[in-house]
Parts: sequence; C-alpha cells; structure tokens
Amino acid sequence: MITCHTMRAAVILSATLFVSGTLLLLLAETTGLMVPTAHTALLLVFTGVLTLAIAFAIAVLPGNAQRLGNCLH
Repeated sequence: MITCHTMRAAVILSATLFVSGTLLLLLAETTGLMVPTAHTALLLVFTGVLTLAIAFAIAVLPGNAQRLGNCLH
C-alpha cells in the first residue's frame, strides 16, 4: 500500500540520486579517476530515473491514484 509519505520519500530519493550522480560526474571531470567515478555517477543517475519511473507506475494504478488524490501538496 502506497501512501502520501512513501510517495514523497520516493520522489525525494529519486531527486537525491539524480543530483548526486550529476555532481559526481562533474567531480569525475576534474579528477584523475574518470572511468570508475563516471561509471558510479551513471549508475546513480539511472537509479534515480528508475526510482522515479517505478513511483510513477505505482501512482497511476487505479486504486493508488484515487488514494493519492487526497494528498496535500
């Protein structure tokens, strides 16, 4: 069962992963460890996008869409 709190947490986790991956990629450009750091940054960005996609897919399910419609934004 998904609630407003868990949906909000999923979106915040997704944003955090995406931003940290982007910042790590910028750091990788300036350090000598380009390949391992860039791979980690890419995994963070993809995990953030995947988390947001899963949260969206769960939110649009018929039972959840009605329940999440009552959330305070």
